[in-house]
This record gives sequence, structure tokens and C-alpha cells, in this order.
Amino acid sequence: MAIHILFRGPQDRNDCWRAMFADALPNLVWQHWPKVTDKAAIELMIAWKLPRDYQQDYPNLKVIFSVGAGVDQLDLATVPEHIQVVRMLDPGIAKGMSEFIALHVLNIHRGTFQYIKANSTATWEQLPTLANSQRRIGILGLGNLGQAAANTLHNLGFSINGWSRIAKQLDGVRCFSGMEQLEDFLSQTDVLVSLLPLTKQTQGLLDTSTLSLLPKGASVINVGRGEQLVSEDLLTLLDEEHLSFAILDVFDTEPLPDSNRLWQHPNVLVTPHIAAITQNETAGKALVDNVHRYLTHQPLIGLVDRSLGY
Repeated sequence: MAIHILFRGPQDRNDCWRAMFADALPNLVWQHWPKVTDKAAIELMIAWKLPRDYQQDYPNLKVIFSVGAGVDQLDLATVPEHIQVVRMLDPGIAKGMSEFIALHVLNIHRGTFQYIKANSTATWEQLPTLANSQRRIGILGLGNLGQAAANTLHNLGFSINGWSRIAKQLDGVRCFSGMEQLEDFLSQTDVLVSLLPLTKQTQGLLDTSTLSLLPKGASVINVGRGEQLVSEDLLTLLDEEHLSFAILDVFDTEPLPDSNRLWQHPNVLVTPHIAAITQNETAGKALVDNVHRYLTHQPLIGLVDRSLGY
């Protein structure tokens, strides 16, 4: 009996992935939401967000594959236990994220934002430049994306600290773990990069109490989830000049409302959730490989641990 898979997403991605699956797994039946010929036959679903009433409409659904590295948008609490949830571990996402982080670490490190301001007043003034090894970059979250970013920054010669929920050992990274080591980690971080998944424990984690632990003049790059950062606390610390700059790519409300103060702050750069975009070719290959693993009864790559939320 053929396995039926449903994709919920844009037409261009559907066309690309359908062709890849037809080539690699020709016996699989591909369907593109909302034109579903037999809902009861759907066993696998690929989506960013789930269709309304999917539990009733797709009674034989076994696996949900997220098209993104995160799964908080799926609201795991509402997904029945018998349905496996798999996050996207796409090398294209990791590459894009590492590039975005490296770009803005270098912008902070080399004074790009100060020079942009100096241009508006025709001010010719050279800023002092530290050696890369003297700039401490702190990666908050050492999962797939965090490790890729740490490796890229280490290769650029920066001093890398990393924090994770559980202890890890990574080449070129001074690792911290657990809430008991978070203060030590933050106190030794000049540029904080947040790549944490969104969980009950990480929601609102970056507030006055934690951000104040960063050294005076530190900067923040948030590419994890917007709900982890208390933006009013960030703005206060920027106004008080405890923090220098913030590059923010994720927000608790997206698109970011035009009335939000983050748009107007001179030391904040807002980007519209573009740090790492799922790449059709590399993500499609990762999906094909994972569906093949499902068909051959092998463990799925990126299977979400419900107890952790990622």
C-alpha cells in the first residue's frame, strides 16, 4: 500500500520537492494542500503551520515534518502523542544562520554602525580596533545552529563561549551549562548571540536581570525567538548605555508593528526574520532522506523530545 504525504506550503516549493520525491521515492503519493484527494490516506505531513482540524481530517497521520528548525509554531501541547514531530535539520539553514551571525558580529566588532552614523555628519574619525581574539562571542544555545555558528566564528579568530542546558564539549568553545553557570557565561560575553529554542524555561529569559550581567558596552544578536527577549528591558539598557547595539531578527509579534519603539532606536537594527531561510534544494534532500528513514524503519533525524519542547 502506497504511503501518502501532504505538503502545506507555497507552490514553488511544492513543485521543487514533489520532483525530488518523485525521483527518489517514486512509490510515494504526493499531495499539495488544500487539494487533498483522500484525507484518510495521509500518513506524513510537511508544514510550517498545521491546517485547522487536522486531527479530525487526517486520522491516520503518523509524522509531522516542520519546514523550519523550530517547532514552537506547531503548539506541541495540541499534537497527539502518537504523532511524531520532526524539526528541520537543513545544512542550508545552518549555513545561512552562520553567515548572518558572522556578518553582524563583524559589523559590531569593526564599528560599522558607528561609521554609518559618522557618514551622516561627515565625521572622519578612526575607531580603535581590537584583535578578533580579544572579542568574546557568547553563543546562547549549542544545538545544530549554535554549533555551526560557533565553528564559523572560531574560524574567524574570535574567542567563543557557549552555553547550553546540559553540558557539552566542543572544539574551540569554552562551554558553560545549566542555570548555575549562566551568570559566569554572560559576564564574559561581549557579543551575545541567542539561538535558544522557545520553551517555558526560555520565554522572557533575556530581561533586565540577565542582560545586565553582560559587561558594559556589550551587544545582543537575537536570532532565536522573539518571545525570549523582553524588548522594553533591552531598550532601557541601550538608553542607559549599558548595552551598545542590538540586532534583532525575531519578534513576539511578526510583522513587527510600525509603532514599536525598536524601529526608531538608533542602536537597534531590525531585520524581518530572514537570518536563515529554508533552502529548497538542501531542505528537500533532508526531507527525502528522513522519509526514506521512516519507510525503512530507521530513527528519524531531528525527532522532537516532547519533554524538552525541541
